[in-house]
Amino acid sequence: MTDDPGTDRRPTGRILLSSTAAPLAVAAAGALVLRSWHAQLPDPIATHWNLDGTADGFAGLPATIALLLGFGVLFAALGFGLTRAADTDPALTRAVAATVTGTVAFVTALIVLVTGSQRGLADAAAASPPGASLLAALGIGVALGAVAAAAVPRWSRGPASPPAADAPRIPLGADELVAWTRSVATGNVTTIVLVAAIGIVAALGVLTRLWILLGLAVLLAVLVALTCSIRVTVDVRGVTVAGLFGWPHLHTPLGAIASASVTDVAPLKHFGGYGYRVAVLGPLRGARGFVLRGGPALVLHRRDGARTLVVVDDAATAAGLVNALVETGPRHPQ
Repeated sequence: MTDDPGTDRRPTGRILLSSTAAPLAVAAAGALVLRSWHAQLPDPIATHWNLDGTADGFAGLPATIALLLGFGVLFAALGFGLTRAADTDPALTRAVAATVTGTVAFVTALIVLVTGSQRGLADAAAASPPGASLLAALGIGVALGAVAAAAVPRWSRGPASPPAADAPRIPLGADELVAWTRSVATGNVTTIVLVAAIGIVAALGVLTRLWILLGLAVLLAVLVALTCSIRVTVDVRGVTVAGLFGWPHLHTPLGAIASASVTDVAPLKHFGGYGYRVAVLGPLRGARGFVLRGGPALVLHRRDGARTLVVVDDAATAAGLVNALVETGPRHPQ
């Protein structure tokens, strides 16, 4: 499906279909498949394997079906609640639909594939470990998550208001060209916690010989290095936020900005953590942006009704320059 930029109202039906009905349907379909195999499966079936590839966990088929259905109901309820909380943000709604549907699809596919491989066995202890099934289930989860996200169209959140009379402003001359830039990095405590977590994951990977954990540690280290420091720039082109090595990169053109303001951000309270975040509750609900630490944040009120922000020192100056540029109109370097 494609986006429908002309939608003026929140498409509640399609949101419920993607975030609530879809995970329920996927779990139910998996349960029906498992039930149809009842006569072909050993009792109990294998559900867990140790590091040597030997089955060491077993469960009855009814309990497995009940677990699968319960998982689907839990994530459908989670999807319903989170999409209600994100009622003003199409991007966040899509992310929720993709996450809940993709997660249920992954778990359902994994259980179905692992169980299906045991058809015809007299004893589940002879079942093979689920290496290939894990990769296949992951692919199915990603694919169905993407479909669920694509099923949610965009909708209008209403135009943003121009800068208020008391909004911060910086006086600009008619031919004056200005720019503002600051860098911001994660706090020391956050950095220590992240590095420690990466070290623990890497150590577990080496000690248990689960090389996927070591690979995960490397991936986390790369992501931390890319996002531990960003630079914020305000100029005649708009507002640009870029990582230490140029990625991540977020640019908001001046023409897309209605106004700018400043707010104080408490990362855990408002965003539930650090990094590129989306607020799902509280006064900043629906706002998204870079939260590397707590403190003052530059908030951009887009003309389409969305809000993006970045926590950065001297946010008031940045907001004042943005409002001045918005009111005086585009300027081009000579």
